[in-house]
Amino acid sequence: MLRRLLCLTVLLAAAAAPTAAVAAPRTPGPLDRPLVADLDGDGTNETVRLRETACYSSGGESAPPCPNRDDVFRSIVVEVADTCAGGERMLTLSREMDSVTFARRLDADRDGKARELAFELRAGASGRGVQSKIVAFRTGADGCVAVRRTLFSYPQPQTIGKRPRGTSFSTGGLDVKNFSSRYSGQELRTMESYVRGNDPGCCPSYERTTYWRFEPKGGSYTPYRTRLRKLR
Repeated sequence: MLRRLLCLTVLLAAAAAPTAAVAAPRTPGPLDRPLVADLDGDGTNETVRLRETACYSSGGESAPPCPNRDDVFRSIVVEVADTCAGGERMLTLSREMDSVTFARRLDADRDGKARELAFELRAGASGRGVQSKIVAFRTGADGCVAVRRTLFSYPQPQTIGKRPRGTSFSTGGLDVKNFSSRYSGQELRTMESYVRGNDPGCCPSYERTTYWRFEPKGGSYTPYRTRLRKLR
């Protein structure tokens, strides 16, 4: 509900401002073109795509499909579609958000097969709301794609750092890259900020950077380096 109010507030403000031309088409983003790959190893491809759940314009809220214009905001979820069991089966991987930062498959567990999916979504007028995941898949008993394990989920109590005294979590983000030659495969980097009660939204008091590596024995990511920095 709060996100919907924020979207409508931004749209009403935009509608009140003078406009010189008709709204331009929305800039294409990650997953506007679906990602097609065999994620569960059954020999057939699945489709990772966005599903619109609501549209917001100066005229208010409407049902999808959303017009392809940059003055129309939309709520979305990430889903995996699989043609199986006599039809199409959809598996929702995220909660409702507003935009996608990135989405790609990778060999997270280092088994030589790039079948894991990494993605990050953002929400809110400033994009501070975040949901990041790395998900591994399997074939279910019905022959349809299923989640084998969520290898990493951010922000969660086990993936965000301890808050500095007197602050609250503001926002964060995930990067997936080969950050260190000490470890094989790709590592993760999370960067998060913390605010005090009187901090402006642009200027947090602290920032933490943490690096994570995959542990095959435990089947999950563990931190190997972290740094908390006071910004002012």
